[in-house]
Amino acid sequence: MDSLKFLLYTLARIGLMFASLILGLLFGKLFFPILASVVPDSMSRVNDFFISSNNGSVVAWITMLVVLGIIFLDDGKRHAAYEAWSSINVTITLIFMLLIYFVPSIFRDSFDSEGRGEMFFDFFYFPCSWLNDRVGVEYTLSVALGIGIILVFCFAMYLLSFKLYVRKHPVILRDMQAAAEAAKLEQEEEAEAELEAEEEAENESDEYEE
Repeated sequence: MDSLKFLLYTLARIGLMFASLILGLLFGKLFFPILASVVPDSMSRVNDFFISSNNGSVVAWITMLVVLGIIFLDDGKRHAAYEAWSSINVTITLIFMLLIYFVPSIFRDSFDSEGRGEMFFDFFYFPCSWLNDRVGVEYTLSVALGIGIILVFCFAMYLLSFKLYVRKHPVILRDMQAAAEAAKLEQEEEAEAELEAEEEAENESDEYEE
């Protein structure tokens, strides 16, 4: 994967993270509480379960987990098929996703003290709010933990998909190993050529001094 493709891939996955967040908000904040309207009034505990904001937050978090997990599961298969598989590139992409989602949470208190951005933080971090409200994890830590678990799961799905695809198509692994060996050999040849050029330059310099 060259630099341009890697940049586009990273931007696309960040965009899909936001898309999964919107989908999670729809399920957790809108559709999940609506289920309470079909529950009889006599079943008050079930009603409270659907209305609970904490339970809606869990639904939103699971939605993000499943959606992004499926995306990276597909990525692993496609990258293996096209011999563009790279755990390093995917790790860097996931780190960017983590930073973009997590960093704004650091400035929440400053925005709240000025009375701005409260709605943004309520919606943007709704999928992770259950860790803070129900489990009692500190706010910024709950955000890091919530998105961190999701992204670790995505990386695991990426590796799993690659291994399953290679098991079905072992020729892919042999081709990748052959390409890696060829690249290593080319690097060694380039290093030897540079060393020989340096030695020739030193010899010419010595002859010129004599």
